[in-house]
Amino acid sequence: MIPVCPRCDAALFILEFKGVEVDFCHHCRGLWLDAGELETLLEHTGADAQDPLLSFQREPGKRIEGRNMLCPRCDRPLLEIDARRDAQTVKIDRCAQGHGLWFDHAELRQLLALFPPSSGASKTVAYLNELLGGDIPTKGETQ
Repeated sequence: MIPVCPRCDAALFILEFKGVEVDFCHHCRGLWLDAGELETLLEHTGADAQDPLLSFQREPGKRIEGRNMLCPRCDRPLLEIDARRDAQTVKIDRCAQGHGLWFDHAELRQLLALFPPSSGASKTVAYLNELLGGDIPTKGETQ
């Protein structure tokens, strides 16, 4: 089965770079990370994979009515969860069965911006920029 993008139903491309694998949608520029791949990505790039912020993955999440985004692994509806630090929140989609996380375009960068500077998350952003061929624009910037 070829995994498809939860956002636009296009086929996801598997990108492997410097030992880390991500599933990427060339159409909407979203990223799927299988369970544990976020921590692997952080560890591989020298960032803190034990930051308390990552506990958002254990949040119960909620199903959003009228939205039919499905997990690329099991085709079940994704749940929306909030990653919070201080007054900032990033909404991320997670498989209810624990298969992974979906990041719409720039959401992973927004999540990494919530990490403290000492965490090394800027190294992960640099890695993603290199992987995807340039700067990952934040919301509001053009692609």
